[in-house]
Amino acid sequence: MQKVTANIHLGNIRRNAQRFVSLTGEELCAVVKANAYGHGAEEVVNALEGVASCFAVALIEEGLAIRTAACGKDILVFSPPICEEEGLAIAENGFIATVPDLWTAKLLAKICGRRGLPLRVHLKTNTGMNRYGMNGSALGKVCKYLSDKPYVQVEGIYTHLYGVTRAQAEEQRRLFLKHLDICKRYFPSVNVHMGGTYAALLGEDFRFGMTRVGLGLYGYLPTAEGVTAELSDALGLEKGMTVQTKVAANRLYSFGGVGYGKNLSAEEKSGVKRLAVCRFGYADGFLRKRENGTCHSEENANTLCMDVCIRKNGKRRGQRIEVMSDAAQTANATGTIPYEVLCAATRRAEFVYDND
Repeated sequence: MQKVTANIHLGNIRRNAQRFVSLTGEELCAVVKANAYGHGAEEVVNALEGVASCFAVALIEEGLAIRTAACGKDILVFSPPICEEEGLAIAENGFIATVPDLWTAKLLAKICGRRGLPLRVHLKTNTGMNRYGMNGSALGKVCKYLSDKPYVQVEGIYTHLYGVTRAQAEEQRRLFLKHLDICKRYFPSVNVHMGGTYAALLGEDFRFGMTRVGLGLYGYLPTAEGVTAELSDALGLEKGMTVQTKVAANRLYSFGGVGYGKNLSAEEKSGVKRLAVCRFGYADGFLRKRENGTCHSEENANTLCMDVCIRKNGKRRGQRIEVMSDAAQTANATGTIPYEVLCAATRRAEFVYDND
């Protein structure tokens, strides 16, 4: 078969998770949204049995996909419900809902009160991300409103770091502590977490009882102030994914162009004698442009086609070649971030799991 092959190293992911538990001394909330950043959510959840205490997803559907693998462990849904159907699905499946505003609090209280259905929630506060979350005054109103709603159980409060400098993180922490004081007036025993991977690296001041880690599980650290090569080496994270493909054809260049575009110049023709047609293209999640950060992209003869990449120098038909071994290198070469590369690289791949 000619699908791109995503080799997922579950043992590496499990050891990465253990490293963060050892580093922080806290329970781990493993972020497995977007199909575990492209690594396969159900398999990753299975691999983290005995390491992670909680899992986080973006969508209700993602929670449903890992519910069996999670074996009864908490599943936090980041995206707040926007209708009764979604709120009911979260409650009926025993997931933890995110409450980022009074509107959501009223929606969930209405659903649960009418049906006599218990629901667990974590409050989301805004410390600068401005994606979801409440400021202090809104948080006080939500806490007061939910304090006498017996079916809605406020079990946690969290925020998310948006900055890439220590100063930004410190400012967010100071604001979060004010939010935490408001919350604890009504709910003194809440679970507290501040994410994501960057927060886990910033020391004890940023640890509140549970560490929420996404990118770090898969072998990468964010590009942020203080995240040095020395720190990366000390953590010893291992890559969770490599991607390979096969050479689909080996051919002599005859005339015209190489893939789509203009005819080759005489100078360009002189450097192209034999071509390898490699079975990966932009539909497989890799950037269309010629310099796209894939392994040995200097051999790319032109921009990618939808389904193939044509490379200079012949290779044996059926030969397996590396397409991606380090998402950070690919990201650096293409002006993006490892998160995007990882999520895209398995778009239509065959998954092969290694549980060493």
